[in-house]
Amino acid sequence: MNELMLFFLSFFGVLLLLYPFENLQRKNKIGQFIREEGPDLHNHKTGTPTSAGLVFIPVVLLAVTFFSKDHNLIIPVTTGVLFGIVGAMDDLAKLIKRNSSGISALTRLILEFFIAFFIVYMIQRVNPHTHLLIPFSKKSIDIGFLYFPFAMTAIVGTANAVNITDGVDGLAGSVYIASVFPLIILGYHGSLYSALIGALLGFLWHNWYPAKVFMGDTGSLSLGGILAASLAMTGREIYLFLFGFIFVVETLSDIIQVGSFKLRNKRVFKMAPVHHHFELLGWHESKIAFRFSIIALGFSLLGLLGWRGYW
Repeated sequence: MNELMLFFLSFFGVLLLLYPFENLQRKNKIGQFIREEGPDLHNHKTGTPTSAGLVFIPVVLLAVTFFSKDHNLIIPVTTGVLFGIVGAMDDLAKLIKRNSSGISALTRLILEFFIAFFIVYMIQRVNPHTHLLIPFSKKSIDIGFLYFPFAMTAIVGTANAVNITDGVDGLAGSVYIASVFPLIILGYHGSLYSALIGALLGFLWHNWYPAKVFMGDTGSLSLGGILAASLAMTGREIYLFLFGFIFVVETLSDIIQVGSFKLRNKRVFKMAPVHHHFELLGWHESKIAFRFSIIALGFSLLGLLGWRGYW
């Protein structure tokens, strides 16, 4: 019942608050700057209101602070807030520069790893461990002193993977919902994910094609950080390959494309990340978001089975 209340509070809160948020940006001519290296199909999106994470992250934060009975949320919530601040800095830099570059990649990575260090330190204070649980089994791997950098990389990598996925209307939000829904079934941080799903559905009301607002780096970095930190609390970073399958694929497609072009002077995809490849094949943005979400749900359900050790 508590999860249901959090869901509806977040859903209606975000759904309603985004209307004045969008209008304020349009009135002041504030909006998204489209990457020059992106598809020409996206040029018409220039000027679309952005940084909706500034709305849905605070709504979720307030909802779980006042109505959640789960006392184990401080680490994932703190992660979301801190990564959201980095994302907001990036979004603000884009508006000031009036282009899509934002803060430098090096500066952003340094900030992200600093936050990740702090988060992993907090996790170790609450639940000291150096092991990684293996899906579909009751076994674990103890990686000793390597755990700290591994967990930090998992958190930073997931935050940026969600950011990379946020490239077509409705994609990142719908894939994230599909990815974390089974965690509610498991009862793992259920109140937080109920609030997040409600908030993202309210956001998708505005973000589904044709999008009236984008989540911005504020939203995407925060969402990725929350998911990774949540799983890292119990040594389940490997589960990110299941609960974050699409995010992993999107990131790998980018790495493969860059590596192939540098080593062979050839591209594997028409454009990376892979959602742009399908766009250039003629897939509609809604089709990409819907099908990627189905795949994400399938792998996250595998994660549910792997969590219980069933096969």
